[in-house]
Amino acid sequence: MKSTLVILLALLVAVSPRVSAGPAPLPFYEDADFTPRWQPVAHRVADFELRDQQGGVRRGGDLRGRIHVASFFFTTCPTVCPNLVARLKRVQQATAGRADVAMVSFSVTPELDTPARLQAFGASHGIDAERWWLLTGERAQIQRLFSRSYFADDQRLEGGGEFLLHTERVLLVDTEGRLRGVYNGSQAFEMERLVADIEALRAGA
Repeated sequence: MKSTLVILLALLVAVSPRVSAGPAPLPFYEDADFTPRWQPVAHRVADFELRDQQGGVRRGGDLRGRIHVASFFFTTCPTVCPNLVARLKRVQQATAGRADVAMVSFSVTPELDTPARLQAFGASHGIDAERWWLLTGERAQIQRLFSRSYFADDQRLEGGGEFLLHTERVLLVDTEGRLRGVYNGSQAFEMERLVADIEALRAGA
């Protein structure tokens, strides 16, 4: 009887699904519908050449090999952006010391947001310029990144035709430039989820 029980237990262990010790894999996204895909996709964030808050040139290629968090803002925004930046500071704090993680915020009013203005904004909001780039440059280039690369367009216009369409969306991008997560930057719990997903990507999810 005892030997029979041992055999049955061995069979149950053999056929039971194995639980992976690693993180659950994150999906891939390739279009504005943000339909999750569970296999790698062709879509990549396009290359760019813009200036950061220190006046330096930053290129899309500088992000290859690094996970990055992307968002869109403008320095004179009275409502959405202050809340968004405050939430993203939690991400900056949580990823301190992570050389393989960058944060990138693109100005949607590049004509107004000069590097000097971005630098003043960053200093007043506790933004680490080495790890969190505030970018400005050619409007058409930012518009293309906004709508075709990051799919950040949520069809709302803030401030009239002088502004690009604005959003609270925050995007997580892997080391190969593929979209791996989308979050509501106005919600604290969404930023906690983002931090967890960054660690999952770092662990190979």
